[in-house]
Amino acid sequence: MKNTLRLFALTLLAGIAAAQPTLRLKAFRRDAVSRSSSFDATAKTRTPGRSHLLIQFAENPSDDRLTALQDRGATVLSYVPDFAFSISASDDMSFDGLDLAWIGRLHPDEKISPEMDTSLASGGAVSVVAEFYRDVDLNDARAIATDVGLSIQENPDLSTNHLLLSGSEDQVLALTEWDEVAYIFPPSMELLSGTPVRACIGALTSQGQVAQSVPLVGDGWDGPGRGAADLKYALVHLTEKMPADSAEAEIVRAFSEWAKYAKLTFSPGYSAVGARTIAVLFASGVHGDPYPFDGRGGALAHTFYPSPVNPEPIAGDMHFDNDEDWKIGVDVDLFSVALHETGHALGLGHSDKPGTVMYPYYRKTTGLSTDDVAAVLQLYAAQDGAPAPQPPAAPVPVQFTLTVQTPVSPTTAQTVALLGTTSGGSGMVQISWSSNGGYSGVAQGSAAWSVTGLPLNIGDNVITVTARDSQQNQVTHSVTVARQQPKPPASGPDTTPPSLAIVSPCTTSFSTSSSSLIVSGTAHDNVGVAAVTWATSTGASGTPTGGENWTTPPIPLYIGTTAITIRASDAAGNTSWRSLTVTRR
Repeated sequence: MKNTLRLFALTLLAGIAAAQPTLRLKAFRRDAVSRSSSFDATAKTRTPGRSHLLIQFAENPSDDRLTALQDRGATVLSYVPDFAFSISASDDMSFDGLDLAWIGRLHPDEKISPEMDTSLASGGAVSVVAEFYRDVDLNDARAIATDVGLSIQENPDLSTNHLLLSGSEDQVLALTEWDEVAYIFPPSMELLSGTPVRACIGALTSQGQVAQSVPLVGDGWDGPGRGAADLKYALVHLTEKMPADSAEAEIVRAFSEWAKYAKLTFSPGYSAVGARTIAVLFASGVHGDPYPFDGRGGALAHTFYPSPVNPEPIAGDMHFDNDEDWKIGVDVDLFSVALHETGHALGLGHSDKPGTVMYPYYRKTTGLSTDDVAAVLQLYAAQDGAPAPQPPAAPVPVQFTLTVQTPVSPTTAQTVALLGTTSGGSGMVQISWSSNGGYSGVAQGSAAWSVTGLPLNIGDNVITVTARDSQQNQVTHSVTVARQQPKPPASGPDTTPPSLAIVSPCTTSFSTSSSSLIVSGTAHDNVGVAAVTWATSTGASGTPTGGENWTTPPIPLYIGTTAITIRASDAAGNTSWRSLTVTRR
């Protein structure tokens, strides 16, 4: 970090730290001493010379102040309550004259959700959702995950800046040291199992979107403290996918669910632009705000936080994509989505806890969890007569077993298959694995599970299998497989070609908007791999790094279709190849 930024930040920290309003981030620690030291070391990054920072204004900044910030080359990425922003800026950018109260970079441990404490302390393989800053190229995100040894679990339902990853505790902690990483939180069982889900893009403010790391935005409709709020709602336009009275009933039912527990009233209003009125609108494409809908299969809805974070009359308004196939009781379930969006309209951010209504991926539900109730009661008083929310009960010990069939050892094979079973446990069970060779992943199946193509290094491979249920009960089992180098043929020429596999990306034909692609995989030979090369149909070529576990540099992609061919050869001239086709939009 350049001295200009470092000295400016240290002056701010020393002079006005005590007067700073709270930054509402789930894992944030305001410590002036340790915070200042973060400017003495440069975080790992794929874009040297540019950093992701948090800046906080002394008061709510005007549009002119934000424009001045952007005119100096900063990119505003998200709003952070109160009066703060996540930005990307050049390391030599000057912040003089912007009336900033605070500036800093997140510490690695502030990027990890408190909900991850138990799973990271377990010692076994762990799965996470990693949120990258919105300006980070997904190829860079994938390269960072690969660099620290994490396995990427492909899931088409993930948000565009999320990756589903698995690996060891040390690998997850190493991920937080990268500047491009914004936050890490637990995946739901639906994400792990590949059950189709839809992502919420997050609630909105007049100054930008809000990231996963933000728990609450503003003080709610009742202002500071925990009081009551009387709200109106106006149904501007309802979907034609169901009778209007049915749609209205589902939306009002969602309002009423929150009012069971918090001192909130929702009554019909006469004007969509009235004060303290939640306007409900089903619309397609461009519909009057800066966030157009993208048609069926994309974003389901978005909501604006309460006043004064958002100005009237848009404060609290809920917009639904009218192109979606809205239904009652099945996907896309209007009540479930409206219940989630109402949480945003009341001031709640996204929850890190899978199974809650406010988790960032919608799920069909019939009501609020105790964690959702506890969250809303941070803003509003409890409803008279409503049962006080209780903390989640400690997991009840259950009979939970894991078996692993012992594979053949020693072996000369380059990969091994594992098979096993689980029994007992609570709810859905996920099986993950990791090896002392730096590999990790997720098994297929549950009661009867399997792992195929698990890579082996020469020597002893200690493979640890972990089964974890929905209550975070877990059991582990380890096996050791020794891989030996095969002896060369006693006589005659070597005619065995190398084995070659592409590990990432996991499909051989797909579309992307990225300008480059990183490809990784494995190459093995009965005697030894002499070389691995890559070439494209557009004339680019090169040599990956990593030997048997190889990774290409970013391969350039041009608009249209590019064929990428990977070749492996041994000393005897035997070759093998694999290819994939990428269409850049």
